[in-house]
Amino acid sequence: MKDLLAKVERNQHLRGRLYLLELFAPSIARGSRAGQFVMLKVSKSLDPMGRRAFAIADVREDRILIFYEVVGKGTHALSNIREGEDIYLFGPLGKGVFPKEGDRHLLLGGGVGLAGLTLLGKELRKEGKRVIFVYGGKSEEHLGMEGWLKEEGFEYILYTEDGSRGRKGLITDVFKDFDTSWTVHACGPKAMFRALKGIKGYKMYFSLESRMACGWGVCLGCVVRTKEGYKRVCYEGPVFDSEEVIF
Repeated sequence: MKDLLAKVERNQHLRGRLYLLELFAPSIARGSRAGQFVMLKVSKSLDPMGRRAFAIADVREDRILIFYEVVGKGTHALSNIREGEDIYLFGPLGKGVFPKEGDRHLLLGGGVGLAGLTLLGKELRKEGKRVIFVYGGKSEEHLGMEGWLKEEGFEYILYTEDGSRGRKGLITDVFKDFDTSWTVHACGPKAMFRALKGIKGYKMYFSLESRMACGWGVCLGCVVRTKEGYKRVCYEGPVFDSEEVIF
């Protein structure tokens, strides 16, 4: 876990509200595992204060990739950072990472939540596992990470609620095509997790999203209810067994 200045190599608008941030951060790139995240200082001023948590979506040699959506003051400030500038970066964070047992893996990403699964896909494929991504959003505009899936050569299935791209429906509809021998990994909104918990027979792991102030378990601002009491998403997570968490 390191706190350092990273060079911004790319901060590119992709589609809709989605951006791709590429940072030169060799020490973090070397130490990152699928499921972990970093805390970024998104502004050089105190407005907004604090840092923001983002999944490590990919590692390419000495660089890490982060996908983010502009939804508030912090991410708006981040979108204005230019190539060549430096940004404070703290990580990699998160002790709870994805288990990899099983030979066939279904990775379900809702919107920008797909960024919590992409590095996992590469790690699983490197181990010789079968990997299929299922990527969903409200409309085609919300599928801005499809380019990464194509570039990396992954097999994937698309869903949109309005039918503007891929299959019409929700990504949870995909289970009619896959039996329970598949291990499921998911990242997205809570509504998606609630729907997934109602689907029985599959081994599932959830990468949870939560508002974080510190990122390493001190502030207790990101707790989630589990069968064993409350746990910190940033420290014991962000990945949990689906049977463990209570929504």
